[in-house]
Amino acid sequence: MTPEERSRRLREEADEVLELIGLRELLEPLGPITPTGSYFLDLMMYPDIDLQVPHTTPERLVSIGVELAKLPCIKKLRYLRGGSGQLKDGFYIKPEIEYGDWGRLWKVDIWSLPSDVTDRQYREMSGLKDRMTAAHRATILETKYRLLNDQGRTPMFSGIFIYRAVIDEGLTKHAEIVEYLETHGIEVG
Repeated sequence: MTPEERSRRLREEADEVLELIGLRELLEPLGPITPTGSYFLDLMMYPDIDLQVPHTTPERLVSIGVELAKLPCIKKLRYLRGGSGQLKDGFYIKPEIEYGDWGRLWKVDIWSLPSDVTDRQYREMSGLKDRMTAAHRATILETKYRLLNDQGRTPMFSGIFIYRAVIDEGLTKHAEIVEYLETHGIEVG
């Protein structure tokens, strides 16, 4: 399967997964759902969907997790309070769903963040999407495809740095992009 075929299949299946677990309906009471990352940019390389919702209480977010836990296809569910940097005031749930044949569970990263954080991240993602050319897309997908590890995923937190390297910095060679990632603390392995 080519990188483009893999990305297209994952993007189609991502929507099927969201429908299967009824996630949009569960999250709607919290307010607007903001897709981000590779799902938003249509640059998927492994079964991972990133979503953001308005800042809420831990109890409301966990209540959504409780509803998800009732579904037989949900095999794991994780909750976190805060994260590093701009995620410090956020709440997070991650359902992992048995679906498809990717050698791993689908995961949905759902962050409930203050609006200034969500707005800033959305502006960056929208800017990248608006400036992305067909050549950028091909380079990004090829890079992500070549970086897939034994677990069938790209290096942790590498996506945004790959997008910046290609779209913002104009890097096109795999070795240059890998060097950029390593310079920004991404373990390529």
